[in-house]
Amino acid sequence: MPSSKSKAWAGFRSVLCPVDFSEHSRQALRYAEAMAGRSGGAMTVTYANDPLLIAAAAAALHDRQVAKRSLRELESFVNQTLTTNRKRLTCRVSIGTPSDQIMKAASSRRFDLIVMGTHGLTGADRLLLGSTTMSVLQRTSVPVLVVPRREGSGTLASWPGNRILAPVELDESSPREVESAARLAHWFGASLLVLHVVGGITAPKWLRGDLGAHDRIRIAEAQHRVDALATNAGRYVRTDGRVTCGAIADEIAAVAAGEGIELLVTALRDRRGWFGAKRGSVSYHVLSHAVAPVLAYPQQWRPL
Repeated sequence: MPSSKSKAWAGFRSVLCPVDFSEHSRQALRYAEAMAGRSGGAMTVTYANDPLLIAAAAAALHDRQVAKRSLRELESFVNQTLTTNRKRLTCRVSIGTPSDQIMKAASSRRFDLIVMGTHGLTGADRLLLGSTTMSVLQRTSVPVLVVPRREGSGTLASWPGNRILAPVELDESSPREVESAARLAHWFGASLLVLHVVGGITAPKWLRGDLGAHDRIRIAEAQHRVDALATNAGRYVRTDGRVTCGAIADEIAAVAAGEGIELLVTALRDRRGWFGAKRGSVSYHVLSHAVAPVLAYPQQWRPL
């Protein structure tokens, strides 16, 4: 029976959920409610008015109370979305660039979790992070629950299910990150599946036999390291380790779908390189191809 002598983590006590009145942000709001409800925490729902639109609307409507009207609309949006009346819920409206306003609110009011959606599809199966979400992930000092666009709302009473997936890189930071994932899984009352993907190798036909053997060795070595990580994480929660080989994003998505995973956990790495050529980190693959909500946390953050 997994156990730990460490003091139990209290969970997320103050949740910030930015919305834009879209159905996608309505979905993210429901997840924010589920996260705050799990720990009995407070929740703030915020909307950032574009200053140019505010000025234009005020001039056209001869109405200097546009921001106040936005607050009434936000309160109506929240009341129509949430399933329960929360006493510890606040609605706030600001004026400015959404990502800047989100970060300002997160730092000034000491929220310990941000919940927001992703935006945009391109190609057949690639989910891209919207510019606001990307900016927040690059700048945040607290965890962010990123909710992809999904068909149907459904109930979140049993979310995130009995198993959480933590894709990892195998380096000096992995033990610390897996421990954080295990503590999060324990808080959710779920078990943990630690996954490492050994990147595939493209090679000419005459080399495929030798590379097949080489890949098998790489997988065996990686499995040994993943098993060690899983054993250590077992102090907190039941943990299994798995290694696959192939394209990182595709393998993570395949395992998540095959296991019915409803939540992935990842440490945020190489955030400043996500717009450039350094798009190789596991966190980038997990977030940009999200098939389920992703709880992404800065590497320095700990669930203590």
